[in-house]
Amino acid sequence: MKKKIIITLLLIIPFISIFLVVIFRGILSPSNEDIIRDLKNIKCYETKVEYIVKNSKGEERESTVQYYSKEEGVRVEFDDDKVKLYKSDGIHVRDNSSTGEYVIESDMDILHSMAFMNKILSYPLKSDSIKEGQEEWGDKIYIQVDTELFLNNEHFNSARIFINKKTKTPIGIVIYDKDGNDSVRIIYEDFKIVKEVDENLFN
Repeated sequence: MKKKIIITLLLIIPFISIFLVVIFRGILSPSNEDIIRDLKNIKCYETKVEYIVKNSKGEERESTVQYYSKEEGVRVEFDDDKVKLYKSDGIHVRDNSSTGEYVIESDMDILHSMAFMNKILSYPLKSDSIKEGQEEWGDKIYIQVDTELFLNNEHFNSARIFINKKTKTPIGIVIYDKDGNDSVRIIYEDFKIVKEVDENLFN
């Protein structure tokens, strides 16, 4: 009887070991698909975002600070003290003009919302485009994935998203026009995943 138990244990142990290795590998070393999924489902983050828009005049740069809360929405702060709050009923704009605060429809601001992780990763991702590289962003090993935007806008036809594999945070997004030329570059700096964002920022 004792011999049977020992033999049974010896047969079971390898399977348990393999099972534990698979589980812990998924936790300690998630796949590229897992990293993308977790970033899409992130609850709160804060980051600096720079937009580089290419047009016939050259390049235009715009620096912003972004606060994202899955529950509250998105707050974008601009250098000229303008603030945009992206909520379910539209975009609430606050600036130094005589109007003070007003609301515009969400589809009136495509550019800035392209940097929202939950939005850009909600478009259909091309699974066969997921790959790793190191050429585009210096010494960072990144994951890149492509998506079609389906916006009926010739300047926003598709996008390539770059994610830092080590920190599991976004590095940048390149948006391409209908001819395959990059029309917008979005660059993230000091991206922080946080437990919560002060809800007063959205009031």
